[in-house]
Amino acid sequence: MSEVIEPPKRIAYIHWGNSWQLRSFQDFRHYIDDCIYIHDLPKVNLSSYAAVIMPDAMDSAAPLPHAWQLNAYLQGGGFLVVCLQGHADWLDIPGLTWTPGNCRDWLWWTKGEKLEVKLSVPRHPITESLPLSHMSWHWGGSYNVPEGARSIMEIDDGRGSLFLDFPSLPGGGRLLLATLDPHSHNGQRFMPATTRFLRSFYPWLNRELGIERSARNRFTYLQCSHVPSEWHPEWIAESLGIAGFEPRFAPQYQLGLDLLEKTDTLYIPSSHDEFFLKSRADDLLAFLARGGNLIICAEPCQPWLPFMAPFHAVPSRPFANIKVRVREDRFGIFADLGEDFDGWAGIFGQYARGWTDPPPGAIWLTDVGTENDPKPADWIWQYPTETGRGGYVFMHNGDNLTRYPDHGPAKERLVANIAVALRKLSMGETLF
Repeated sequence: MSEVIEPPKRIAYIHWGNSWQLRSFQDFRHYIDDCIYIHDLPKVNLSSYAAVIMPDAMDSAAPLPHAWQLNAYLQGGGFLVVCLQGHADWLDIPGLTWTPGNCRDWLWWTKGEKLEVKLSVPRHPITESLPLSHMSWHWGGSYNVPEGARSIMEIDDGRGSLFLDFPSLPGGGRLLLATLDPHSHNGQRFMPATTRFLRSFYPWLNRELGIERSARNRFTYLQCSHVPSEWHPEWIAESLGIAGFEPRFAPQYQLGLDLLEKTDTLYIPSSHDEFFLKSRADDLLAFLARGGNLIICAEPCQPWLPFMAPFHAVPSRPFANIKVRVREDRFGIFADLGEDFDGWAGIFGQYARGWTDPPPGAIWLTDVGTENDPKPADWIWQYPTETGRGGYVFMHNGDNLTRYPDHGPAKERLVANIAVALRKLSMGETLF
C-alpha cells in the first residue's frame, strides 16, 4: 500500500479590506499562506486550513453573515484565532460573556505607571514566546473564563480575561480569543508593543502547528562579467555564510525560471547585459511578485525593468559631490561600515557617481551630489502586488557593491548587510 501523503498545513488570514489589516498581513506574510477577503468566504473551504486568523480592525457586522461557516470550521476541528475589541457574540461558545471596559489611562506609559494587567496563573505556554510586555497597551473589554477555557492574561483586579485559549472544544477545535488590537496599531505604525506581539505570535503559531517555513537564505550572485573579481568574488561568500545565507554563483545567461525557483535574493552586479536582462523581465517581475528580492547594481542606459529609470551623473566637481552620505538607515545597512565606507583605495566616486529616479513609495537611503540638491545613490522599494506578497528591490546606482567597504573591521560586508535587511523585511523582523 502506498504511503498517504498529508497535504501541507496552511494558515488563512481573513480581512475586511481595512488598510491596517492589509498592512499587517504584508508585514507577516511569511508566516501566512492565504489572505482572504471576508466577503469571499462563501467560496472558500476553510477545512483545508490548519488555522484561520480573524484579525482586529474588522467591522463588527462583517463576520455576522459568515458566523455559521466560522463556527462550523471550529466545530469541525479547526483552529480559529480571533482578535476583537468588543464582543465576538457571533461565536458559538456556551457560557462566554463579555464586559465592556478599558485600562484606567491610555497614556499610562508616558507617566511612569504600570498597566493593570498580569499573566494568568498557571502560566500559559504561549507566554514563553509572548511576554507580558508584548501584550501590554490597552484592551476592548474583557471575558469571563468559561468551563474548558484557560486565561492567558487578565486584569489585575480579577475583572476578567483579555486573552483566552479554548484548547479542546467539542469536535476537537481550538479557539484563541483576545480583546487586544495588535493588527490595528501595527498597521497604523503606532504602539511598538503591538508589533512585538505580532512578531512573537506568528512564529509561535507556526511552531504550535508544526509548520516549518523557508529561512529565505538562498542567495544567488549572477555572474555577468568575466573579470575575475566580478565573475566570482569569493570573499562575499564568507560574509554571506556568517549571516546564514547559502550563496550560489550562476552565469547570467542561465537566468530563468529554474534558477529563480532556487533563489530568495538575486544579486546583479553593475556590468551586465541590459538587452538580455530585458528579455527576462517577465521572469524577474514574477520573482518579485511571489516575494523574491533583488539587489541591483546599475547605471541604466536602457532600463530593463518597468520601475527602473535612466542613470544621471552628478557634477564631479567639487569632489565633495561624489562623497556618498547616508541619509536614512532604518534597516541598519550602513551602521557598522564606517564613515568612509564608499571609498575605494581611499578614492571616492567609484561607489556611485549619480542616481536614478526611484519609483513612488521607495525609501531613499543615501545621497550623492551637492548638499543643496542631493540625489539618491541607493534606494529600497517594495514591489507592489494585489496579494501583498511583493519582494524588495535594493537599487544601487553605481559600482559593484562586493568590494565595499575595502577596509576596517566590516571589510566587504555591505552585500551581506543588504541581504540581511531584505531577509528581515521578508520575514517581518523589520517593517517597511
